[in-house]
This record gives sequence, structure tokens and C-alpha cells, in this order.
Amino acid sequence: MKPERIWYVVLNSHRLRILRELPRPGDAAGPEITWHSPQRHLREALHDRPTRSFSSAGDGRRSGVEPGSDPVREDERMFLRQVFGLLGEERDRESYDSLVLFASPEIMGLWREMVPDRLNRLVTRDLVRNFVRLTTPDLVTAIRRALEAEDEDRSV
Repeated sequence: MKPERIWYVVLNSHRLRILRELPRPGDAAGPEITWHSPQRHLREALHDRPTRSFSSAGDGRRSGVEPGSDPVREDERMFLRQVFGLLGEERDRESYDSLVLFASPEIMGLWREMVPDRLNRLVTRDLVRNFVRLTTPDLVTAIRRALEAEDEDRSV
């Protein structure tokens, strides 16, 4: 029986990192999958949109125009759909057996809301942690510590 291939997925609203395995202590980490999405701020998303409109009553008054949706949130949703697509393709290639997820709080909520069932079944753990900006050695250490802490919490 071959060992389970676990991918460690680390993401926030615009960046994805996947460790294809967790190296043994003291070993260097193998190559990781990284993916960036342009990070937009609300002001940039609304830059070309009208911000004032004239009153329909014709009295010359102007009022603010609310955007129909949150463009930054839509960017996050689009990014997650791309992540799901990548993970689905890799699963079809049988590249991994299960996933351990680390995500920033807002993205973890969106992930749980949007994740397709076929991927959700493969997630063995999901922890709200934003480890994206750590160096690879620090990321490996942080993942180990978070998993050990969760194991201790489960045993109490």
C-alpha cells in the first residue's frame, strides 16, 4: 500500500501556495505550486464607474451611485473558482489523495461557501491561518506547529 499523498493548500484572497508534501524535519521542501492573482482595491475597481447620478425628478439633484456588487469580493470568488479548477484538474490526474487547507479568515468563509462537493470530500483539515507570506522553511514549520496544536486540542 502506497502512502497517502497530501497536498497542503495555503491561500488568501489573491495568492495560492501548494506544498505537494510536508518534508521531514531538517529536509528541504520540494517544489511548490504558486499562483498569484492581481490584488485590486475597491478604489481601483470603481475608478472607471460613475459615482454620481442626476435625479430622475429633474430638479438637478445628484446622488451617489452604489455599485451593484462588491467588485473586490467578485475578484476573490473568481480567484477561488480558478483554484478549484486547478485542484480539480490535478485530482483528475491523480496527483494527490487529500488536501489540508490553510486560509485567511475571509477566504476560508468563501471557500466553505463555494467549494465543490468533489473537492470538499478531499479536505481532511481546514485551519484559519494566513501563512501565505512566510518563507518556505517557515511555512513548513508553521504548518507542522498548527497541525500539532490541533492534534493536541482534539485529544483533550
